[in-house]
Amino acid sequence: MLCIASITLKAQSYGLRFAGQEEIQDNRTSLNLTPEKPLCLNGTVDITFDLSLASSYTTYFGYIFRIIQNEKQNLDLLYEQKSKSFKIIIGERFSKSVIKIDSAQLFDHWNQFRIQIDLKNSKLLVYINNKLVISDQVPFGEGDCFTIFFGGNEFRNFKSKDLPPMNLKDITLSEDGKRMYHWPLNELKGTIAIDELAEKKASVKNPIWIKSLHNEWKLAKQFTVNGSACVAFDPASETVHVIGSDILYRYAVRSRQGEALPQKNSPPSFLPGNQAIFNPATNKLYNYYVDQKSIAAFDFVSRSWKSETLTPKYTIATEYWQANKFIAGSGSDLYILGGYGQLTYKNSIHRYRFASKKWETIPTKGTIYTPRYLAALGTTPRADTAYLIGGYGSLTGEQMLNPKSAYDLLEYVVKENTFRKLYELPVPKADFAFANSLIIDSKSNLFYGLIFPNQQFKSHLQLIRGSLSKPVYELAGTSIPYQFHDTHSYSDLYYCPTSHQLVAVTLYRNEKNTAAIKNTTDVKLYTISFPPNALEPTPSAEKQPFKTYWLWILAGLITGGIIVIYARRRRQLESREPHTNLLSEQSSARGVPVDEPSPASDFVDKPVFRASVFLFGNFQVFDHTGSDITKLFTPLLKELFLLLALNNIGKQRGVPSEKLNEILWPDKSGRDASNNRSVNIAKLRSILEKVGACSLSKESGYWNVSFDSSQIYVDYERYMAIINNKATLTKQTIIELEEITKRGPFLLNTEYYWLDDFKADISNNIINTFLQYADKLSINDDPEFLIQLTNFIFYYDPVNEDAIILKCKSLALMGKHTLAKNAFEKFTRDYKIIYGEDYKQSFSAFMD
Repeated sequence: MLCIASITLKAQSYGLRFAGQEEIQDNRTSLNLTPEKPLCLNGTVDITFDLSLASSYTTYFGYIFRIIQNEKQNLDLLYEQKSKSFKIIIGERFSKSVIKIDSAQLFDHWNQFRIQIDLKNSKLLVYINNKLVISDQVPFGEGDCFTIFFGGNEFRNFKSKDLPPMNLKDITLSEDGKRMYHWPLNELKGTIAIDELAEKKASVKNPIWIKSLHNEWKLAKQFTVNGSACVAFDPASETVHVIGSDILYRYAVRSRQGEALPQKNSPPSFLPGNQAIFNPATNKLYNYYVDQKSIAAFDFVSRSWKSETLTPKYTIATEYWQANKFIAGSGSDLYILGGYGQLTYKNSIHRYRFASKKWETIPTKGTIYTPRYLAALGTTPRADTAYLIGGYGSLTGEQMLNPKSAYDLLEYVVKENTFRKLYELPVPKADFAFANSLIIDSKSNLFYGLIFPNQQFKSHLQLIRGSLSKPVYELAGTSIPYQFHDTHSYSDLYYCPTSHQLVAVTLYRNEKNTAAIKNTTDVKLYTISFPPNALEPTPSAEKQPFKTYWLWILAGLITGGIIVIYARRRRQLESREPHTNLLSEQSSARGVPVDEPSPASDFVDKPVFRASVFLFGNFQVFDHTGSDITKLFTPLLKELFLLLALNNIGKQRGVPSEKLNEILWPDKSGRDASNNRSVNIAKLRSILEKVGACSLSKESGYWNVSFDSSQIYVDYERYMAIINNKATLTKQTIIELEEITKRGPFLLNTEYYWLDDFKADISNNIINTFLQYADKLSINDDPEFLIQLTNFIFYYDPVNEDAIILKCKSLALMGKHTLAKNAFEKFTRDYKIIYGEDYKQSFSAFMD
């Protein structure tokens, strides 16, 4: 039953999860609060943090923290699985007392630890959830300096990789009652944790950020099975069952392990459109086919399917694609609602009684439940009431008579066989349908479901959290890639009550054209920690913090200074030579780059183009009037345009039709792919006509997009011209390359598998170009420009050795020896974080 008996909704979930004994040593987590130097403290020191052990693991043993005094003495907090207790270790001895926390409290709730060290009186007090549990003496004194690790560490003779799988958040360090540092550990990614009070950085190795676990869906498993697969879920064992024609694949969410069980026989009527369900009351897995009134149970001992009803021959495609289902009450009845097939949407209700093994059709009352499929359904904990939301269908059930998306939430009372409409969501700007199941939280009056735009193939699933009483919902978590091809696709959502995770399942059926090749189904399983975090909107200017306002003011002052300098320089140029090129207001406002002059004309004004294409940073296109027309590029047209443009500019050749079909329409037959290609080529050509100065053509079997560089600016085309002509690099072209690339990484937020090679080549070429130009320069000639150059190299490669040598030597030449030393120390820290080892060369060796 897809329900949650009780959910305690929290604000944003955050913290750091530590990978422990289950992982190999190299992959275990460590947190160093003092990566640069030890903390020297006085008076009474308090270290507090919230801790819980991560559930569903086998081994729980090791260090929670290790505090090292003056690099000589250790104070440790250790968890021992055998005694189920925490122990304090002071040097070579155990503290007199141990700490015990109830397992339910330890695994399912945050527990606050407070370690108080009175340095003046050498006394240690340990509090758990505000209760004093340990009082002892420690050989520490005022002015001692401490190195502080949580989890594993590699510090000299104190190193250890023994740690339990645990969760940690809100570390604070106070001195004499005054909070000095607070690391909330609320990062989403990266290997640095920032303290909110003094911006002190802590370093993390192999982090698992809890906020990320609650924000992002992770691909847990993907595989392919034979036949038209179906899926079911056992909430008690948290096991996803995927039924193929020859195997039953079981994935245990809790242990993250999967196994394929060979079946002695396929389920009866294992045809496209079959479905499955797990009955928690009997612990049985069922496969059924509504058209034939056929149902079979799986025997896990004999690994065979046993039919519970007769199976008449029936070959016509199902009339019940994407039907909803649930098991009511005490597990006695299976209900199947709606569906689609034979050009007709359904609103029928079929019931199968497990005890009598009888099928029956239940007439619905009223006209509230209109014919539909692609709806989502979930039940209350007792499964006496079901909720059904959305779908796609028509009032009459006829596909030809005005089909459209539905956004109503219906309540179905099983005992009374009645529907009641609770509300209707506002019609969204872009239509969407639902994955098959709805997760119901009756106590909080909420539901969770997956929605997706059902009018496109390259779609995505998006989790929403909605109210059962009000027509409101919010987006939660990131999206999941989803190929939707109507009856070839299926998606579902499950809740794991023990491991507190949501599981999303997508199925895609690959239908073969020949009898000799079997149909297969691609299966993908995704997980996200529960409760999922709501997607954070971009903060408005009114709500930005005080610090942000100062950043904007500073940016304004810098921009103003640049404008003044530019104006002065322009007046100087105009006094020497008249100009015929005028800056258009639109181009100037959006900062459209300009053509590069030859080295001999570095001080001549450059023409400005209204039509432009930007591929560095976010993808943007401006037409010949200077208007932004980026929104005209649908996801498919954008990918088609980029394929043709990049292969023409970068490789001086276009793309053959076969390659376009393979990349953009892999699921289509040759004829359908050609039709799709023709339609989208025509659409793209129409958009390019608005841009002007660019054309789409086919030459010698290759499709091309070409640009008239005298009338349109394309930053990637200009970039290629610079890096392909390294022999004539000038300071002006290097500055222009910086201007091009500082808009951001190439095609930011655009991800295609074929694009990876372009992105890798661009990063390498930029670094090599800057370094090659730097080799031409003497440090004595222009050290400031060399520093600017190295800073830009670090943007792409933070541990580039050639760049740090140039930077340190340039700073030293300018008499800035302290800055040179600081730059080198930052480089070595970054090197350690990235490669996990110390940088071998010393600063003095650098400067020789």
